Amino acid sequence: MPRITIKVTLTTPEKTIKDTYNAIFHPEENSIVYKDQDNTTTKINLNEKKLRRENEELFMEYLFDENKKTKGIVTVKTLKKTLELSLNTKKINQENQNIEINYILENDEYKYKLEVI
Repeated sequence: MPRITIKVTLTTPEKTIKDTYNAIFHPEENSIVYKDQDNTTTKINLNEKKLRRENEELFMEYLFDENKKTKGIVTVKTLKKTLELSLNTKKINQENQNIEINYILENDEYKYKLEVI
């Protein structure tokens, strides 16, 4: 499994977060896995357009489908509670392992961008 360097940009209504990570590309499933500073493991499956984040407290999974509404799942592990969130994917741009997703989550607009550098 090839090791790669990626730049991730997340734009939220409040701020824009940009970070560079060492990641692992899994060619057999066309996915990228990386761990951020707060020990959250993020996996994006580029074929299924599925984003999964997990740490000790939370598990989150979003399925993106351009111009369609889907459900996002957030599980608070300590409370053993799962929430379903309304997710509306506006646009997906993908070129090889680079992907940019514009989406609305519970009436707030977000942009997730992953670039292999």
